[in-house]
Amino acid sequence: MPWAISEPAIEDLTREALKLLSFELKDLYALLGCQLLAAAPPTRVAHMLVSLIDPRKAEAPGDEWILRGEKIRDDLQCDGARFVDSIKEDLRKSLCTKDILDLTGDVDESKMQILIMLVSAILKIPPQLEPISATLAAMFCKSMLREVCP
Repeated sequence: MPWAISEPAIEDLTREALKLLSFELKDLYALLGCQLLAAAPPTRVAHMLVSLIDPRKAEAPGDEWILRGEKIRDDLQCDGARFVDSIKEDLRKSLCTKDILDLTGDVDESKMQILIMLVSAILKIPPQLEPISATLAAMFCKSMLREVCP
């Protein structure tokens, strides 16, 4: 049986997105950047991993290892921000209504589910990659949608 990425259940995505609300927006950008690594060239991912776990660099001073980790986090945040910038117009056209903006305040399970499904539909995200929609929905609730909407 070939390996396949399973489709996550909307209930699981909703629970995950609600947990993400405890993270800062900048950290969610980095998380989004991590999720986007699945579509990145393999060498980009390899360079990130090697810079952290290469045994030849294992003896590097702690400060150097921390700096390499911070550089990777910053790169991932930039990747997430670039992705959001690339979809801003689609988001503006579809999500910048009072009803949708109201969903991002006082978020509960039902509202989060609606946001996740809207994002997936707007961006035409395949079911196997819907965790990206959960991350974006959490980001919207953390003020990103209000920044996107004029």
